[in-house]
Amino acid sequence: MEKRKHIVILAAGEFPTHPVSLRALREANFVVCCDSAYAAWQAGNTDWQAYAAGNYVVVGDGDSLTADMQTVLGSRYVHVDEQDYNDLVKAMRWVVDNLPLDGADITLLGATGRREDHTIANISHLATFATWWPQLAHKLQMLTDYGRFSIVCGERRYSSFPGQQVSLFAMDPANPVSVSGLQYPVQGRRFTALWQGSLNAATGTEFSVNGQNVIVYQTYEPKE
Repeated sequence: MEKRKHIVILAAGEFPTHPVSLRALREANFVVCCDSAYAAWQAGNTDWQAYAAGNYVVVGDGDSLTADMQTVLGSRYVHVDEQDYNDLVKAMRWVVDNLPLDGADITLLGATGRREDHTIANISHLATFATWWPQLAHKLQMLTDYGRFSIVCGERRYSSFPGQQVSLFAMDPANPVSVSGLQYPVQGRRFTALWQGSLNAATGTEFSVNGQNVIVYQTYEPKE
């Protein structure tokens, strides 16, 4: 069986340290690095380029890159001169416009930490990306050092384990959400605040979520 292609977008939050996140970076076929992330990782001498065997580009408006950095990057630097969207969105747009996505998974790394406003905005972009490119919704995930974010548009089943902590964040309160396989089941409920679907837990080896633009968070480890 052919191994699925794996594209990583690397943002400028906390650099991943958990084995799950580092494995995603190590096994990536291609890395798209936000320019602010590139500057930060270069300053910390983080040799992330080696993970993708040199298959990477750096995308952004260049405000975080020195002239020397841009010279060293050469054609690997993709300049996007607009300020309506952050670098994560620019990187995702470049992926959609330039890489073959058939059979590919897309993982967002370094999207949390450092600044809480960036963290909230970046997590919410999962719903934005699923709205813009619905065909990619099931291919998207965001990994942190503690767990995994993904997006539900319709019905989706998840592999799990007893005691895994699960939170749901309904980005559109007009759409009802149903859940099975969790400690606190939900049937056709409209969540009117982001916190209302949080802090649940899996009871077995899988659970399902039915809804539109529902962000799902799963921890790597069970609650102690």
